[in-house]
Amino acid sequence: MKKKILLLILFAVSYNLNAQWEKVYSNSTWANGASLYTHKNVLFQTGYGNNTNQTLRSGDNGTTWTDISSSFPYTVYFILSYGNTVFAVTTTLGTTQYSFYASTDEGLTWAEKSNIVRGSGNGAILSMASDGNNLFCVSNRRSIYKSVDGGSTWTEIIINYSGTSGILSFAVSGNTYFAVLEGVGCVVSTDAGLNWTLKNGTSSIGVIYKLNNDVWGTAGFSGIYKFNLSTNSWENNYTPGSFNLPISIGANGNNLISTFGDFLTGNRKYYSSYNNGESWTELTTDVIGLSNSILSNYAVTANSSYFFAEYWKSTGGVISYSIYRLPTATTTYMEDAKEFPNSFVLSQNYPNPFNPTTTIEYALGIPGMVKIIVYDILGREINTLIDEYKVAGNYQVKFNGSSLSSGIYYYSLVTDYNRQTKAMVLVE
Repeated sequence: MKKKILLLILFAVSYNLNAQWEKVYSNSTWANGASLYTHKNVLFQTGYGNNTNQTLRSGDNGTTWTDISSSFPYTVYFILSYGNTVFAVTTTLGTTQYSFYASTDEGLTWAEKSNIVRGSGNGAILSMASDGNNLFCVSNRRSIYKSVDGGSTWTEIIINYSGTSGILSFAVSGNTYFAVLEGVGCVVSTDAGLNWTLKNGTSSIGVIYKLNNDVWGTAGFSGIYKFNLSTNSWENNYTPGSFNLPISIGANGNNLISTFGDFLTGNRKYYSSYNNGESWTELTTDVIGLSNSILSNYAVTANSSYFFAEYWKSTGGVISYSIYRLPTATTTYMEDAKEFPNSFVLSQNYPNPFNPTTTIEYALGIPGMVKIIVYDILGREINTLIDEYKVAGNYQVKFNGSSLSSGIYYYSLVTDYNRQTKAMVLVE
């Protein structure tokens, strides 16, 4: 068994104590069901209801947003990242045709990929899922539809389970299918939808997600669960005290964010994990606050740089809706060098402390895109030293802090497969 050494970077501690949520979007019309999605580093936001139907896109971590609603003929109910393509489910409720739009340029342009004309009683198609190879779209009755050709054609699969009245949530991992049924909880099929067995945790699973090749579930009053494919059972992952009502989970790589509610107060708290759920840390609620009434199952998400969270509150009939972002910190797992030959190494800068220049050395085991980013103590990016493709090898780069004040700074080595962060001290 590989020996793992958990390196808790000082940056992560400082981040939890000092970084602040930043409001990047707000309006007064969104319904409580508004949702956030990520495709690579691009953000999408959908909202409908209250006579407002909009789809927004941001390619700069939420700093600016573009209304792309005109790209679709109908309301967008769900967005799914699928390889290099992003899909959108669109329809006008009450009709029988559901259209699937696709974009191969990260949401800049869209075209209809296919559509489904559902049969009577098959329910509205309002979400999608993927196992990495095949696509699925999901009705709110008892039908799911599978595509083995990237969304061009669809085959219906009917969930035959006693008491089935409606599908609330769906996820898939290979030939193992998961469906949350209204009034039942989670049922699991290990033969691609032919037979189904009831599988709940301590409490009934309410929502399921496919994140980082794992299937996650949330259950009221008993927290977050992860499904163990080897034992074919749910394993409790996390419940943060009195905040035991999970609202939403989002992820980018091993970076996870979750939000939980307190049953008595209705308040919300946020938690992060940098090791795919092995441990969780409470995030600050400084600016975003506790009094958040958001109910969306997709109220939080993440990309390689930020966590994102939605805020919704109605006071006296006045709606307040906002999107916030928080810089991600880093807790890095390093494998034993003999067992993990493709690892990279970020060395401590020298000299340290320094004035005003210092050298940063790093080594790459495999080629790829590389970034070295410098942050201040609040987690704000102040300089990108490297942002280019590198072959495997040993490298160094110099950092000049002559324009900065004395204090603690952090530098991160970021690739497609890992990230490490270290602290350095500038002394004038």
